[in-house]
Amino acid sequence: MKRIQILAAAVLLLAMAAPVWAASASSPIHVNNRLRVGWDDNVYQVDDPSASGLDKQDSFRIIEEIEALVSLNFERTYLGLRYRPSLIWYSDREDEDTDFLNDLDLNFTHNFSPVLSLSLADSLRASQLPELQDETYVVRQDDDNLYNSASATLSYTMRPETRLDLSGRYILLEYTEDDYQDAAGNVVSHDSDNYYSVVGGLTLRQQLASLTTLMVDGRYQSVVYPDADDVDSRDADSFFGGLGLEQTFSPQLIGNLRAGVEHRMYDNDAFDDNTQPYGEISLTFLPSPATRITGSASYSIYESDVSNFMSQDRFYASLSVAHDLTAKLNFYLSGAYTLNAYDADYALDPTLEDGDENTFLVSMRLSYRLNRKNWLEAGYQFVMLDSDLAGRESYERNRVDVGWKIQLF
Repeated sequence: MKRIQILAAAVLLLAMAAPVWAASASSPIHVNNRLRVGWDDNVYQVDDPSASGLDKQDSFRIIEEIEALVSLNFERTYLGLRYRPSLIWYSDREDEDTDFLNDLDLNFTHNFSPVLSLSLADSLRASQLPELQDETYVVRQDDDNLYNSASATLSYTMRPETRLDLSGRYILLEYTEDDYQDAAGNVVSHDSDNYYSVVGGLTLRQQLASLTTLMVDGRYQSVVYPDADDVDSRDADSFFGGLGLEQTFSPQLIGNLRAGVEHRMYDNDAFDDNTQPYGEISLTFLPSPATRITGSASYSIYESDVSNFMSQDRFYASLSVAHDLTAKLNFYLSGAYTLNAYDADYALDPTLEDGDENTFLVSMRLSYRLNRKNWLEAGYQFVMLDSDLAGRESYERNRVDVGWKIQLF
């Protein structure tokens, strides 16, 4: 209840401040409020019947969300911030009926000179429920968690057709509790789940023609599970090497391809090094000014979200369509498929066999603009996870919602 009161007070204060900020049409600050009501047919993300002892439960829910945007443009510098706190209340969920979530995004660019620039980005997610944290990573354990992804790129233009990018990335996943209960009812420690990853890389970009750019990549990655003991250690170092190609086929069609080899070395002496190909491909198609279609696919070694395995081989594919049906009515549809393959040769438990997890995600959203500051929205999301791993639970989940969005200032 206290969280609801705090969020309600914040909404009231923003609404009171709106006329002051609205006086400036060019204000760099924008605040939106979104209120939605909906239905969730599987709030615990369990099978029916469930091995965890929880019954599949549906529930009415209310989502209150504030979005604050800051966009600052200077002669050589851009700073963008987005903060989105949200509260989700469930009418029929036992124990805790409320989730409070926080999303914070930062983008910063600075041009030191015509040939030297710096780009920074950071995304921070503080969640109280297992959810899709970014487009390729699903947190499954029902526990409060903190996920952060920060990146930096320093770009130097050596010649008009040649650019060198020095980049780095830091990823953190940390649970606030010491343990959790898996689908089989076992109490499992989070010591083997908390991790951070540091990536450093160098990319040489050479423009071969006006519409074609060749890339040469080299990267190093270190993954550390700081709370795991030596026996369960999944720490690893990886080296990547590959080539890439960016191609503008036409003003309406742009493609990107990267491919190479990853060599992963585990600190745990019980496991051999793992060498696998990796690849990424993406296409963006603009058939009309009102329509945007994007598709992508990737394959690589990835950090395991199952603590009994050192890593996983992951294939990911996605497709999205955004279309303006009219000047006021917008439609968005997206779908994603993920295959997580686990090899028994890289299992900490020698009794485990090979296993796969398949995840399907479909989202749809319709938005109608009533006037300059008000929108009506409706959405639907379907998630299905099919797992044959011990201690994991397959499930399907459907969520629908309708709501009202208002631009406060």
